[in-house]
Amino acid sequence: MSITIDVPKNIENVLDIRCREEHIDRMSVLKQMLWDGVESYLVNQYSSGKISKGKLAELLNSDIYEVNEVLDRYHVRSSISYEKFTRGIQIAEKTGEYYGVEEDH
Repeated sequence: MSITIDVPKNIENVLDIRCREEHIDRMSVLKQMLWDGVESYLVNQYSSGKISKGKLAELLNSDIYEVNEVLDRYHVRSSISYEKFTRGIQIAEKTGEYYGVEEDH
């Protein structure tokens, strides 16, 4: 996709600084900044409960482990409630599927 936009002078100055610091071209810097904005937006959507972690992974084209790393970078905790988490652990323990380890009898 190709989009033409007018970039404000202050953002252009930031682009030039980043280009020099990272020794990369303007287009690469713009793409990275756009991606950072997309990532930030999607993390905010997740943290406000508007999308699931699975949808976040899909939209970021990542697996769940990579999404967890992204959420860590943004200091966002899982949206699952403590009650749901503990109930899930209890169910897993009862069915013997807790970490794939069977109890000794």
